[in-house]
Amino acid sequence: MIHTFSFVFIIVIEFLFVSSQQFLISERTTLLNLRQQWRNPPSLTNWNASSSPCDWPEIICNGNGSVTLLNLESKGLTGALPPFICDLQNLEILILADNYLTGEFPRVLYNCSELIQLDISQNDFVGPLPDDIDRLSQLEYVDLGANNFTGDIPPAIGNLSALMSLHLYQNLFDGLIPSEIGNLSSLLTLGLAYNKFATPEIPPEFGKLRNLTKLWMPQTNLIGKIPESFANLSNLELLDLSSNNLEGEIPSGLFLLKNLSNLYLYKNNLSGEIPSVIESVNLSEIDISMNKLTGSIPEDFGKLLQLEVLNLFSNQLSGSIPTTISRIPALKIFRVFRNNLGGELPSEIGLHSKLEAFEVSENKLTGKLPENLCGGGTDRIKIQK
Repeated sequence: MIHTFSFVFIIVIEFLFVSSQQFLISERTTLLNLRQQWRNPPSLTNWNASSSPCDWPEIICNGNGSVTLLNLESKGLTGALPPFICDLQNLEILILADNYLTGEFPRVLYNCSELIQLDISQNDFVGPLPDDIDRLSQLEYVDLGANNFTGDIPPAIGNLSALMSLHLYQNLFDGLIPSEIGNLSSLLTLGLAYNKFATPEIPPEFGKLRNLTKLWMPQTNLIGKIPESFANLSNLELLDLSSNNLEGEIPSGLFLLKNLSNLYLYKNNLSGEIPSVIESVNLSEIDISMNKLTGSIPEDFGKLLQLEVLNLFSNQLSGSIPTTISRIPALKIFRVFRNNLGGELPSEIGLHSKLEAFEVSENKLTGKLPENLCGGGTDRIKIQK
């Protein structure tokens, strides 16, 4: 019985070895054909028929010697994506960023059934995204940024239920932003910046993305209001809606988000007062400059002990500068010029932090600059009064 077991064990080991070798030969052939299809770029001269692809620096294999990761970033690749790339049957991660690849979105990738990460950013792909893009059903990470994709973002993208990161920035999208993106409950990062969407409002359904940590949408032609539903984004760390045409008030719920650290709403048409209750104690940068905000600067800003940048310039703010702001220990940049602020500057300004920029001109301030303005030990400070 023992001898029989040993014999079977040896047969199994030999079978696994033969299978591994077959994978190696087959996938090496596929990779060498890819290199040839891309006109043998000098960056891939180390690919050859006498070595294992698992030893090539651009590749990671699993225990069976099958390719699971292919990283060809910045390799000078040109032309289209060959359909036989999915002969790499266990390919999970494909990175082709920063090349010169052309053509429409490569539907050939639908045959890569194990694909979970796709990065084809910074290439020359054109045309609309396909309506059936959800056939890439396993995807967790997608970066299609810095290409020339046009038209609408297809609603089917909301069916990629495993998606954790979606980057579509810096394209030529000129259609609508689908509300179905709000169905991506696992999404952590969403980057739609630098597109020219057809005067869209932000879908309120984005407020359902409770796991979202980064929302990046500057220069996307946005109109309308910031949805009140954003108060539900409890994990949000970065919100950038700058350089758009947003209007209305800043939702009070934004300043209640405990994890928010970077808030950029500058260069919009926002109006009304800044919310007076601020509990986002992790905020390190706030830029809500170049809007139409009125009312006073909230005292609660003084609770933000990690705040380094506070830009409120080019608004219609009035009242005095709160003393509490002068006591923020991390504050480096304070810009409130071009408002209607009055009264004297807080006497402790600059005493408790190392200010690098202090700009308060074009207001109605009175009195002298505080003696302690540079008292925090800053050798070089830009002062504008």
